[in-house]
Amino acid sequence: MTIKSARVQQLFSQTRTVCIGRLLLDVPAESAVVYGPSYAPWPLTTYIGDAEKKESVVAKRLAETLEERNIASGNLRGEDSLVGTLREGGFAGQKIVFGITKGNSAIYKIDSYVAAGENLFVQTADPIAAEKDKAIQDLNAIASALRYRELTEIPTEAGACVDGGFIAETPYLRFEAFNLGVRLQAFPDVHFSLSATNKDVLVESDALEPRLRQAEEIANHSGQGGWYSRIKTFRRGRRQIGHWHGFEMLAWKPAQETEGESHEFVYVSQGEPKNALRPLLELELHTGVLDNRVGNAKPSLTDEEAVELWDRLTASIRVRPYK
Repeated sequence: MTIKSARVQQLFSQTRTVCIGRLLLDVPAESAVVYGPSYAPWPLTTYIGDAEKKESVVAKRLAETLEERNIASGNLRGEDSLVGTLREGGFAGQKIVFGITKGNSAIYKIDSYVAAGENLFVQTADPIAAEKDKAIQDLNAIASALRYRELTEIPTEAGACVDGGFIAETPYLRFEAFNLGVRLQAFPDVHFSLSATNKDVLVESDALEPRLRQAEEIANHSGQGGWYSRIKTFRRGRRQIGHWHGFEMLAWKPAQETEGESHEFVYVSQGEPKNALRPLLELELHTGVLDNRVGNAKPSLTDEEAVELWDRLTASIRVRPYK
């Protein structure tokens, strides 16, 4: 690949490899990597450096669940209810607290706490009462498969990378969803994101091309056809990234009444259902971002630089090899 921009070339003069889920991505060394929500199969959150706070965090949550006993309903009010209780998990040091889910007092909120290395991992399940035992099995299995990982470590065994941790291969990883954001110190208005989701079935609404056509129709019917016609499209069509066959749209959007100009690049590959090594892959790049609002700042990249940056980042995405 030929780099035409001196600024992009300088940006990639030093790179580092990031592990997210079962994938790898090469990013500029100076960039900040932000891990988003993880599901394995239940939501999993990492609290970097908070391992020593595990007992106090568990105690606080347990106190909350004691109050929740008073508003529990259905099977969660019966003699067999576990709401307001603390149990040892199936993994040494793992704690499990039982409460109720916000918005539905008849559904459990089961929190699993594991300290690994310097990090605290909290996984939350929200099963109905009849499926709580299955959810507990999930939480115990992931807790036993989870270990600490330095952010620079690229594991060599099968499994999935999460923020500050690694989940070794287990049958309980039947659903996976991992998210990652990249922020550039040199170009703070540029936001790149990656989402990888292993689904059981092909969901037609995930496809990008039909969504683009629908957006055009909505714009024309809502009186925004003039603005939409001024969008500058750099590329629109099918593209293969590694093993993924998908569709991409690279465009510059002109300013609107409440939003400044910006670049919006999107790629979607539906992957292969039930294949964790070929997940649904969704990639996005936006410029002009300030305070998490697109069009809130003037884009710091030219059109050519934005395309080059996109190509460098996306072309590096690959499945992490393992023994």
